[in-house]
Amino acid sequence: MKNNWVKLLFFIFLFDCFFATKLYSSVEWADTVISVSGKYIFDIYNRKRESNILYAPQQILGKPNIMPDFGESPCAWAPRKLSSNEFVVLGFKKAMHIKQVSIYESFNPGAITKITLIGAEKDTVIYQNSVPAPLSRTGRVLTVHVPLTFYADKLRIDMNTVFHKGALYQIDAVAISDEKIEIKPTINLSKDVLEVGELENLGVNVNSDYVELAPIISPDGKVLYFTREEHPENTGPQSIWFSELDSNGRFKPAKNIGAPLNTPYHNFVISILPDGNSMLVGNIYNKDGTVSEGFSMTYRQGNTWSFPKELKVDDYYNQARGSYALASNGRILIISADREDSYGTNDLFVCFLKSDGTWTRPKNMGPTLNTAAKEDSPFLAADGVTLYFSSSGHKGYGSNDIFVTRRLDDTWQKWSEPVNLGTKINTTGWDAYFTVPASGEYAYLVSSLKGHEDIYRAKLPEELKPEKVVLISGRVLNKKNNEPLEAIINYETLSTGEIVGSAISNSVTGEYKIVLPAGTRYGFRAEADNFISINESLDLINLAKYDEIYRDLYLVPIEKGQTLTINNIFFETASYKLKEDSYPELIRLAEVMLKNSSMKIKISGHTDNVGSEKYNLLLSKNRANAVKEVFLKYGVDGKRIEIEGFAFNLPIATNETEEGRAKNRRVEMQILEIELADETEKNTY
Repeated sequence: MKNNWVKLLFFIFLFDCFFATKLYSSVEWADTVISVSGKYIFDIYNRKRESNILYAPQQILGKPNIMPDFGESPCAWAPRKLSSNEFVVLGFKKAMHIKQVSIYESFNPGAITKITLIGAEKDTVIYQNSVPAPLSRTGRVLTVHVPLTFYADKLRIDMNTVFHKGALYQIDAVAISDEKIEIKPTINLSKDVLEVGELENLGVNVNSDYVELAPIISPDGKVLYFTREEHPENTGPQSIWFSELDSNGRFKPAKNIGAPLNTPYHNFVISILPDGNSMLVGNIYNKDGTVSEGFSMTYRQGNTWSFPKELKVDDYYNQARGSYALASNGRILIISADREDSYGTNDLFVCFLKSDGTWTRPKNMGPTLNTAAKEDSPFLAADGVTLYFSSSGHKGYGSNDIFVTRRLDDTWQKWSEPVNLGTKINTTGWDAYFTVPASGEYAYLVSSLKGHEDIYRAKLPEELKPEKVVLISGRVLNKKNNEPLEAIINYETLSTGEIVGSAISNSVTGEYKIVLPAGTRYGFRAEADNFISINESLDLINLAKYDEIYRDLYLVPIEKGQTLTINNIFFETASYKLKEDSYPELIRLAEVMLKNSSMKIKISGHTDNVGSEKYNLLLSKNRANAVKEVFLKYGVDGKRIEIEGFAFNLPIATNETEEGRAKNRRVEMQILEIELADETEKNTY
């Protein structure tokens, strides 16, 4: 009986091993280049790129890059031309009883003369061709079935490229399998890619009989900027146009944006920030009316745009035509460029805004995104995490496809595996220029479905949308008279006080917009000379869906008698102990006091009506004193500060609701005395 149990367990073990092999080891792609005869050296722009990975043997590793359409690509290995003894020896992670070998000859197939399986005991030739010859310009999959299974984890491929008469020959990938079922590599698609909406042509108000390119949708989804080629109203071969969304959700007839943005040269928009008042445009605009390569910022002044000012990037150069994207916070710049540290031709690089207003040296964004081929037309979504881009180096359906990836940390080097956006968006041709509003509802892109380039849009499923954000809009107003103000809007994480983004308000209307990504608590405020900010806050830690909020921002003039509520200070429940999130705002107010040495203030505490008047009077006074103690810690003379507690005797809202009671629980700062002696005391707060 015991022996029977032993036999049964043994057979179960073999059964499990067999199926584990079938589930996990049926296909292996080449993992290592053990030895190689050489590689084709690609001479690009009259310089040898021997240090990079264009056409290198390592391009043969892993799954195919050039599929389902084959063709010449720097993402496939090219041996030397006109050589009768080219070879490569490849290794695989796992040895198996090989029944099938598949070789993806991606360009000019037919050069292979011999395939040899290399095992521990012997080597076996499984394919020979004594008369190699080009079969076609397009590629093929050479599949060799092995009659007798052979246990191996290496193989050698020999080639004769002489018969190609100097034409380039390429292999993209090599696979082995322990089954005879056809090896079918897959494109990395979203699980809900079939839910992408049908492409909707934006119609005659946007698209003309001419070519429309490079759409950029404003984060609020209400204005579409794009480039139009060779139109009679253009001032050059390419001019910037825009179309606004009407109340019925339709785009109005497009308008030429005019001077100074449109010149006799190629003009285009790169990014529009959420405020609607800051725009990054292509080119450096010279005072003599000419343009040069680079990019510039322009700002809306009422209904017109300012003369663009160059963005200066450390060690910026680009040895090919580039494309760019500016993050919604205005502090991250992504560049598609061909540089000496590119993996191939154009790679994606990131630059960071410095305190002096210039930008850091471009930093390569790493091999998950960048290939030996060209990565182009980046678009960083409003969440600052989701990146859409075009590439000919990742598996796709045509010469260039559009992909989406997510940033995994703050190094800007680690990204999720790029996901192809599928056949409703990507075609067998060249696909690029993809833009999404903050809501993520629609994707806007260029397609040539009608025979020439038009702008389309398609609804995006959840998995392809950016992460959730909140779009905040309103006006910047003078608290004293409610007049609109031009100001800088800064937003910060309350836990650290670090400013993570900026915007500007319209100089005429005071209107502003900012986008805040989910996942943290924010403070935000307007800042202008000779005013003190009334800060606002928003908790987005558990944000579940896209939202839009209207909130005006107020600035209090630094004048005797003016009072402001200190919003972004937080106390423990029924206590005067300050929470850590309170310090960024209190430190800023202390700095206001230090920069205005004649200012004297009163800090007053207020409560709701829960509890006795005696209890609340003491609590309100202690809370006012807690604020004073912070000011003293940062160097403000205590003789300049009065404190007073009012309990619940001066409410600003009803105490009958929780919302009203929350408004009544506050600390205010009143300016008792102030003298602005000269220009040196005019500061931004």
